[in-house]
Amino acid sequence: MRGTVTRRRVIFRSGAASLAALIALGVGGCSEDATADPTQGSRWPAAAAGGACQLLDYETVAEQTGTRFDTAGAATKDETFTCALTQAGRDYPDLTLAVTATIADQVIFTATVTPSGATAVKGLGTIAYRVGIAASTKTPVKSGPGVEIGWLSANGRLMIMRYTSATGTTAGQIDDLTPKLVALADLIDRAGPSPASI
Repeated sequence: MRGTVTRRRVIFRSGAASLAALIALGVGGCSEDATADPTQGSRWPAAAAGGACQLLDYETVAEQTGTRFDTAGAATKDETFTCALTQAGRDYPDLTLAVTATIADQVIFTATVTPSGATAVKGLGTIAYRVGIAASTKTPVKSGPGVEIGWLSANGRLMIMRYTSATGTTAGQIDDLTPKLVALADLIDRAGPSPASI
């Protein structure tokens, strides 16, 4: 895969300097769905967690990617909404989504959002990229490789979706999964509400 990113990023809008700040995506602090046994996953749909989870559905994600998640957590900071889908009792794989309202155009997106080494993705939003995520060997939680897909929607939203695999996953498996994740991103982009309604 061309290019890798090793830090999670969320883009925030700050007045005229929209998308200028990149900060870490703190999905670990999301409020998860209510469930009596944390090893069994939630009986509630992902959307019940609120935030950007309103744009995700367990069944749709499973149909598109072949990965079934059962736990969702959401968080909101300023105008950015995030969601993390996980499997109960496991750190990885996970699927995260960050959505923020923006006034950025394609020029700003290319100059300030698109990571170095990213590959353009055609047909997703008004402009989009994909970039590989390096596997993490840090303890106590290790992960396999992954991919990040970022795009600018036609209705003024900056969206970043990231899939991180479990250990033992190969780069080739992520390459095979990437087109499916792009298709999922397109479904999210087409079905999603306006920023104000999230």
